[in-house]
Amino acid sequence: MQNSTYLKKISKFSVFFIANIILLFVISLSTIYSATITKSEPFFIKEIIWFILGLIVFVVVSLIDYRKYYKYSMAIYIFNIIMLLSVLVIGTSRLGAKRWIDLGPLALQPSEFSKLLLIFTFSAYLINNYSDKYTGFKAMFMCFLHIFPVFFLIAIEPDLGTSLVIILIYGMLLFLNKLEWKCIITVFASIAGLIPIAYKFLLKEYQKDRIDTFLNPESDALGTGWNITQSKIAIGSGKIFGKGFLNNTQGKLKYLPESHTDFIGSVFLEERGFIGGSMLLLIYIVLLAQILYIADTTQDKFGKYICYGVATIFFFHIFVNMGMIMGIMPVTGLPLLLMSYGGSSLVFSFLILGVVQSVKIHRGNK
Repeated sequence: MQNSTYLKKISKFSVFFIANIILLFVISLSTIYSATITKSEPFFIKEIIWFILGLIVFVVVSLIDYRKYYKYSMAIYIFNIIMLLSVLVIGTSRLGAKRWIDLGPLALQPSEFSKLLLIFTFSAYLINNYSDKYTGFKAMFMCFLHIFPVFFLIAIEPDLGTSLVIILIYGMLLFLNKLEWKCIITVFASIAGLIPIAYKFLLKEYQKDRIDTFLNPESDALGTGWNITQSKIAIGSGKIFGKGFLNNTQGKLKYLPESHTDFIGSVFLEERGFIGGSMLLLIYIVLLAQILYIADTTQDKFGKYICYGVATIFFFHIFVNMGMIMGIMPVTGLPLLLMSYGGSSLVFSFLILGVVQSVKIHRGNK
């Protein structure tokens, strides 16, 4: 009987959805191989291992009824806070930030998974307190108090990119919950006015350097502007059709740092050119469209909010990372999900996509 239930759930998996994910990973794997072929560490093999683990996570999470997260939202919220606090206590510092917890041969980045947990708890909070009500300034403030502990603990790591994702999730779910237009206009006006103050007093020096480099990378092309300058050279040298597989010179000759992680898109565009980059962007757009379709065809508000939250995460990562490698966005360290090398990033991607599949599978069940 139990096996029959699982088979029935598996039959509801979206084959097109899964095929899209695997296609992105195959592109990622070939690019990682090309970007790291001259390096001694077996990044290619490690990524395959992470893929297998991620695929298992995807299937398991898909089979779990997503509505359980609503039922246990308070426990999830407390766990999220404890997990982020543990980073401050036992976390490992790298590149000036304490974001990782070393677990033997593995390094876990809790802030990655914190985004999904916040979607669960914030969605439940909105439904419990502001369902079918227009959300005004008071509700905005109370909702911000809900997300603030998570936002603050991530911001002080520091992790600017993930902090911005948290704010974007907050804004998206508030908007879906009938946020009043006067609030939207006031918030955007306030943000515009606060940007200079935040730059002057809140950002750390390396974050200011990233913004200065974004505005004028040529001013220090051999220093802080090196990554962006080399990325633009790589992309430009790919032209229309690219140089071909294994023919990325910027990555192989080590001119482009982090060629297999943050700047993997630069390697891909150098090898595949404008045509390849356009196809990659189209694949991501199709994936986002599938997530939004599941959201819009789901009557359950909790499931709808989850899907929109996941789509927000993917959109922001894609927009910022691709903008970053082209020099039209500041460097934030956000990976290109399903493309950039990294265990936490890949497993997280499969995890959130598994939750979307769970919404599709269980939304009609009672």
